[in-house]
Amino acid sequence: MIKKIIQFILLVAFTPIFCIALLFLLISPIMAVSEIIAIIQHEAPKENVYFIFLIMISLTLYLSMRVSAFRKIYGKFPVLWPLSQMLFISLTGLAFGVFFMNLWAENEIISKPIAIIFMIVSLIVARLFMSYWYRKNPISTKMFI
Repeated sequence: MIKKIIQFILLVAFTPIFCIALLFLLISPIMAVSEIIAIIQHEAPKENVYFIFLIMISLTLYLSMRVSAFRKIYGKFPVLWPLSQMLFISLTGLAFGVFFMNLWAENEIISKPIAIIFMIVSLIVARLFMSYWYRKNPISTKMFI
């Protein structure tokens, strides 16, 4: 009985954190694409906070899968886990894209065409990894039952 009460309290405390992380995960790719476009148009660097977002989101996703009380959310909403995986992998590619664009815009370490090529390659690598990942581990809701 006490264990269930503690699990419920932890679940109530974790739910807002999970919702915020999911919101960041949904909005961050749109923000990253708009920042890449702004870097190209204005030729000025932007802050790359996406690696920090990735660390916070990965910790939240890890806890949501590791703790059985938190994992119940995926049983109720089975689309959340594959969606969060896809968005996380896409955000990783976009974070590297912003990084490469900032290398050009801030310090001119690499030229603009090379930065754009690296950015496109990072997006392609993220998509190829996603294809590989889902070929090896097909999406299934049975893992949450």
